[in-house]
Amino acid sequence: MIEPQDSEALAALARRGVTSTRWAGKSLVFVRETGSTNDDVREAARRGAEHGYTVVADAQTSGRGRRGRVWHSPVGANLTFSLLTRPRIAVEESPMLALAVGLAVARALDRFVDARAVSVKWPNDVRIHKKKCAGVLVEGVVREGLLDAAVVGIGLNVFARPWPEALAHSATCIEEHARESLSRAEVLVAVLEACERTIDAMLLGGSARRALVRELASRCDTLGTRVDIDGVSGVALRIDDDGGLVVRGDDGVERVVRSGEIR
Repeated sequence: MIEPQDSEALAALARRGVTSTRWAGKSLVFVRETGSTNDDVREAARRGAEHGYTVVADAQTSGRGRRGRVWHSPVGANLTFSLLTRPRIAVEESPMLALAVGLAVARALDRFVDARAVSVKWPNDVRIHKKKCAGVLVEGVVREGLLDAAVVGIGLNVFARPWPEALAHSATCIEEHARESLSRAEVLVAVLEACERTIDAMLLGGSARRALVRELASRCDTLGTRVDIDGVSGVALRIDDDGGLVVRGDDGVERVVRSGEIR
């Protein structure tokens, strides 16, 4: 059930910033309505906004997911926000950023629902009981061959409401599975805290990144299933250290898919 004061809690959080993180959400802007928080953060990045700058919206009128899909976002029901990162990593590594953030969202959801029900679907969805609860969209700015700025957009269904017919059997929200009452402000803080930890580990590389990949593999419900991704068909075997999905085709050959949509 959406409470009117929930929006005010987000506004209050923005006024003080997130106090439990070092960089994620320290500079936090709340807007009642916007076209796209990703667009807002991209413009802020162009003006020099710092690593961790975040915009959260009460409602989004032109939110989008991968491949231009619309993210259904009625007033007060969803948590829609975008986080600016300045990773300075090779472009080939960028798929790992979306996966790290997906893992962060899954970790955050563990605070509110049974962790055994929460999984990550490669490359950018987080699910509860195999129904989509959140999506991640990363849009980058490349300079000198490196990912200089990456806008991480997260759309997370928090409160129950009537679903559009097209989503009725495939989407869910935290409230439908939560152990107790919750607010979007506390969910936002949980996600930002988790994002900071997973992004830091990803950027650190080495054993820290390999540990992330192992955890992703343990939570990825795509692995072990048959997939068809932009012409690559077979069984999803594992996730490599850069976030690519390793697929073994019917011919026995293993191929790495860096991006695409599973069908």
